Amino acid sequence: MKKILYNAKVYLRRETFAQALLIEDQRIAALGSNEDILAAAGRDAERIDARGKLLLPGFHDCHLHLNALGRQAQMIDLSGLDSIEALIERGREALARLDLPAGAVALGRGFDQEAFAGEKRFPTRGDLDRITTERPLMITRICGHVVVCNTRMLERAGIAESAPEVAGGKAETGEDGRPNGVLRENAAALVRRLLPAPSEGELQRNLSSAMREALAHGLTAAASFDIGGPDFQQVVDAYSRIYRGGGPPLRITLQCGISGDPAYLDEYIGRGLFPGTVLHEPYLKMGPFKLFADGTLGSRTAWMREPYRDSPGATGFPVMDPALMGELLQKAAAHGLQTMVHAIGDAAMESVISCYEAITGPGHNPLRHGILHCQITDRGLLERMAKNDILALVQPVFLLHDHYMVESRVGRALASTSYAWGSMERLGIRAAYGTDCPVESLDPIQGIACAVTRKDPAADHPREGFFPEERVDVYTAVDNYTAGSAYANFDEGRMGRIRPGALADLVLLDRDIFTIPPEEIHKAGALCTLVGGEFAHGRDAVL
Repeated sequence: MKKILYNAKVYLRRETFAQALLIEDQRIAALGSNEDILAAAGRDAERIDARGKLLLPGFHDCHLHLNALGRQAQMIDLSGLDSIEALIERGREALARLDLPAGAVALGRGFDQEAFAGEKRFPTRGDLDRITTERPLMITRICGHVVVCNTRMLERAGIAESAPEVAGGKAETGEDGRPNGVLRENAAALVRRLLPAPSEGELQRNLSSAMREALAHGLTAAASFDIGGPDFQQVVDAYSRIYRGGGPPLRITLQCGISGDPAYLDEYIGRGLFPGTVLHEPYLKMGPFKLFADGTLGSRTAWMREPYRDSPGATGFPVMDPALMGELLQKAAAHGLQTMVHAIGDAAMESVISCYEAITGPGHNPLRHGILHCQITDRGLLERMAKNDILALVQPVFLLHDHYMVESRVGRALASTSYAWGSMERLGIRAAYGTDCPVESLDPIQGIACAVTRKDPAADHPREGFFPEERVDVYTAVDNYTAGSAYANFDEGRMGRIRPGALADLVLLDRDIFTIPPEEIHKAGALCTLVGGEFAHGRDAVL
């Protein structure tokens, strides 16, 4: 059945809009004025009056973790805390409520020591022992790159008295020389390997819950990093069961990790998993392979060329040997596989760019290899990315919290050339926007607001924006959250723009983010979301 969406402000491209569109066979059949589209559709078409609201292409997150988002419902929520004492109290309260089987590991996620009002340190095993000594407890920092364990968890892992050296990671010790429970980067594998894999039902429930939440925020597509290697088929099967059962119709591009074991790359090559390989028509397909070059700024594991200003002598570290990374990237490219590499510190950025320069060339990057996050940069690094058409897969919403600490970490000069989204646009770097959820909010509007204002709207801080010359306008932010992410996933032919022939993946917003004051953009929200022309969320809001 034909469907008309009319009396809308339909965004086509910069400063160009239509009033109405016709949907037929899941795609946009025509665009134009209300009169033209109503006349062309005929009397039998379903008509939806948008009441003057803004219609955008469905948002497309370039990188998130849907399984991790869904799992959070079974974890202790440690977000928004302002002290270690508050963390201990929250943990005690949650454990009293949770109905965990005897001996099961209690998990928590979301603490940020940078938000603590007093001492900005990581909690330790001693702090977590005040929550419980009866069962193993493991909590994860908001970034996912540092875990902290109580004594019982360390004992279960066999590292309560001493821990092995770990390449690309660090098990910290206390004044007594024993592990203090803080495990950075690859050292976290010492305890994570003990966690049971989710059951078939649990994985399906986690993904379904997260997909519904994504659709509620106007996302119609997402590139999700849910696979670490051996779980490839389990994750593909879970998504397929969701779609076959009529579950949330979010379009997924799978991102797969190969850092845990380079042998996974050979497995993927053997499967012939090229970019765009369809795994479940029309919703699930293959995307890039992901490696990690370093950690995060908040945990001081981002790999820097110069020592941290607030931790003299510390530069972070590479979590993968740069030579091995280069070999893996070249091998993937030789077999036609797309890759992306997590890089945050400027040393990590330089290392990754050097590796990519060996497999790309000036204006030549047909596999669309990219760098994920691209936070601490200088002009030279960005120019090298632009020259070789290396994609930037960035998360503007990170700046919401990071702007409070970045100068103390790297100094004002380097901070002024970092999170440099404006410079990326001026240099012609292809950018795709996302959230890295659950590291940050899943809501695309918050990322758009951060890209445009570069400030914390709750505190109006900083008043003029964090190095405001790196702001982008609303059109750029919307395009990078739609067409930019579609390009990164080889989807520009079917999504990312509202045009005839494109999939009717759309989001109707409750306010016009192109005309309201930039400081009010963060208040906008999705009224309804359509995937293939069918309501996936919010039908009652317009009918």
